[in-house]
This record gives sequence, structure tokens and C-alpha cells, in this order.
Amino acid sequence: MKKITAIAGALLAGALALTGCSSGSPAGSTAAPGTGAPAASAPAGNGETKAVTVGTLPILPTAVMHMGIEKGFFAENGLDVTIETGQGGAALVPAVQSGTMQFATGNVTSLLTARDRGLDIRVIASYTYDTDDGVHAVLAKEDSGINSPKDLAGKKVAINTLKSMGDLHIMDAIEKDGGDPASVQFVEMGFPQMGAALDAGHVDAVWTPEPFMTIISGTGNKIVFYPGVESVKGHPTMMFFTSGQLVDNDPGTVDAMKKAINRAMDYAQENPDEVRQVAIDKLKTDPALAEKVVLEDFGGPVRTEQVRATGDLMKKFGFIEKDADVDGLLASAG
Repeated sequence: MKKITAIAGALLAGALALTGCSSGSPAGSTAAPGTGAPAASAPAGNGETKAVTVGTLPILPTAVMHMGIEKGFFAENGLDVTIETGQGGAALVPAVQSGTMQFATGNVTSLLTARDRGLDIRVIASYTYDTDDGVHAVLAKEDSGINSPKDLAGKKVAINTLKSMGDLHIMDAIEKDGGDPASVQFVEMGFPQMGAALDAGHVDAVWTPEPFMTIISGTGNKIVFYPGVESVKGHPTMMFFTSGQLVDNDPGTVDAMKKAINRAMDYAQENPDEVRQVAIDKLKTDPALAEKVVLEDFGGPVRTEQVRATGDLMKKFGFIEKDADVDGLLASAG
């Protein structure tokens, strides 16, 4: 089982900067009255720019958005980007649907749940994928007696959003390991609060990505398993999405964002050291932490097979009632 080197607890301060960061392109942006979103300017193209807001999560892959701004990938496609953060994809979906944000990153479960509830949410590009070794872990205290997925039966586990990627993969892993997934009590909690909750004994285990995975796996805590690897190997950890309304009414802006985000993700995959440096510079991540964290795989073709497998699990475990609308979700992907 892979064990990540412990990082001093003081590094948490740098990680916490992720939770409230907001960044715009060098040209800046202005807020649309009453929305908090950038005011729309001229459509992308003809040498003019359009201001858009992109919602992200308080985790390290957000550095890629900042890198795309810094490298000019968005500006060269006529986009003036402002970044805002939310706790989970489920919280970002309503903002995109309402137009408060034009684009966001979210995990497949949140997006398929939105489709199941009748919301016209559409993926336009891939963002990040799980690695072969795993980038989201369940952690527990060294002396907890929790050593495998089935040991979580009857335990209290913190995840960032209920009925989302965390609990779905954990439940599947527990069942595959011969345990009872229905007996687990999942507690919704922000990633930055999980380490303290685990140390205080308020929860028995936590599920978290980087940089918190590395921070929490310090003295007294251990990585128990990687649920995504046990459940849907190589699954999308986040996808880049927008509303069907924006796809239909402003295809030029959507196409411009596709080009920009795909270029940013391809560049990140080829230049991981630059991603780490941007995390230090823009997200105020401690340099020692940035050096140690495990990076996800960035960009590439949309992995439809893994999205379908996730949808099947969602129906199996009661996250959705109907068959997952994978075709509708991916109809505008490219």
C-alpha cells in the first residue's frame, strides 16, 4: 500500500489559501450587477474579449486554471477569466445553471445527478483523471483498527459532498471487500476541516484529495485505501462543464473555452513542475507541500466508459432513480 511522506501540520495554512482564492486575467474583470459574476463584454473573437467566471474546488488542480491565465491561453481565445471556489461540484452546478458562473469543474456524480434532476448541464472538456496509484484517499488514525475498506462498516466518514464521488466509490469498495456499505455514516465537511475533525475523534476516517491528502497523512494518520482505484479505475476526478443554455445561445464562447481549457490541460500534463510552481505562486501553497503532493492526470479525451461505469454505480446505490444520462451529459464534449 502506498504511503505518502508526512508534511508538518503547519503547512495547512498554505493549503487553506486554496479555499478562498480568486483570480482574474491580467486585464481584470468587472462584476455584473447583482450576480457577483463578471459582466459580459463582446463575444469572443474579433480581437475583443468576453468576461467569464469559472467555478473551481479548493484543491490543487485549480492551479491549472491560474496557469492558463498566466500563459495567456484564455486571453488568446478572447476570454477574460475570473476564478471562484466552492466546496463541491454540487454547489457549483446551481451557479452555472443560473448563469452566475459560466463554467465550472465538477465530478461526474454531481453532474449526472444534475442531469437526473432535469438540469441541462453539459460537459465540454475533460479536466483531471485518477492515476493508476490513486489521488483521492481514505485516511484514518494509525491506531484506529481501520485497515481495509470493509473496516469502515459502522464508522463515521467525512466527505466534502454527500451522494457524490467520495461516498459512491467508498461504498463500492466496501462492498467489493465484503463489508456493508449501508452501515457507514457519511458526514459532509469541507476538506480544510477534515484533518482537525479526524484528530479530535469527531470522525473515524476522511476522504480527501490533494493537498489535504498529503497534509493529513502526517504523524498519527495513515492512508487506508484509494477508493477510486478500487471502484472505477482511471475515472474522471473532475470534468469541465457549462449549461445547455450557454451552449445553445453562445456557442462562440463555449468553443473558445474548449480550445483554451484543452490547451491548458495538455500543457499541465507535459509540465507538472510548472503546475507545482503555480500552486506556490498563486495558491500560496507551501513549497515543501507542493513538492510532495500527488498530481492527477490532466486533460486528454473524455473517458466515456468510466463515466458510464460511474452512472451504473449511482443507480445501483440509489444516488439516481433512472439510468444515468451519460449521452446528454457528454453531448457537447470535445
